[in-house]
Amino acid sequence: MKKLVLVVVCVVAGVFGYRSLAVDRAEKRYEAFAEEILHRRYDAAARMADGLTAADLEKLGSQEQIGAGPAMFQTIFLSRFDIHSRTAAPDGSVVFHATQVVRFNPPGVESARPAMFATLGQVVTLRKSAGEWRVTAFENVFQGLDTPSR
Repeated sequence: MKKLVLVVVCVVAGVFGYRSLAVDRAEKRYEAFAEEILHRRYDAAARMADGLTAADLEKLGSQEQIGAGPAMFQTIFLSRFDIHSRTAAPDGSVVFHATQVVRFNPPGVESARPAMFATLGQVVTLRKSAGEWRVTAFENVFQGLDTPSR
């Protein structure tokens, strides 16, 4: 009887562990996708998407949402992401409601630390296709611009 209980516990733990790992991979794909959008590499982002073209993504671009002219960012640091919610749909897709904090130095500021940051609210839908997570929908909304408090 103890062996049976141990086997059932192991199977349940394996199923939950696999699902958690799959969501982590979807999360990493979303973050990589959002970084490509930020750096205006729309072709690379489109290769991570399904049904979204580089032209579609350019309209949703992070720098475009921030209102950044061609010279607003001297240095862009790695973004920080905060995923507020994850929702699994019956069709196997995952929807993330998240915030991307873009950390950067404006022209004329040379620092090892970011001098400013912009906050973007994002809703992204990913679906597993051919063994990898692909972005099927992306919303990107500018929420604010600020300087870090010291």
